[in-house]
Amino acid sequence: MRALRILLVEDNFNFRNSAIKFINSNLRFEVLTWVSSGEEAIKKIESNGLDLVLMDISMEGINGIEAARKIRSLNKSIKIILLTMTDNNEYKNEAMVAGANDFIPKVEFSDKLIPTINNIFAGYQNKYLTD
Repeated sequence: MRALRILLVEDNFNFRNSAIKFINSNLRFEVLTWVSSGEEAIKKIESNGLDLVLMDISMEGINGIEAARKIRSLNKSIKIILLTMTDNNEYKNEAMVAGANDFIPKVEFSDKLIPTINNIFAGYQNKYLTD
């Protein structure tokens, strides 16, 4: 079975590097590529071979919610998880409307990422979008 191919969209250098190490430490997942903006993410979606987008909400230029909306219009099947510094209900609602499959506060990244990915690919949405 091949690894799940992930696009990481994160403008914070330290978080991005930690996330890449964490994700790539699991043989079932691989950060295929990373970018630091919503604009770059939208361009990468047109490339074949990505299964999942992990994307920060708060970025300069096009934020993660707007990028998720555009990505969803370009690719209906790719899974999208938005990452944020806060567990804000307004973000949850906007994320869902934009077409994200889930939403994870960054402080819970290492605890929630793998179960969230498993739930999404099993057809379930995480509690963050169903509260």
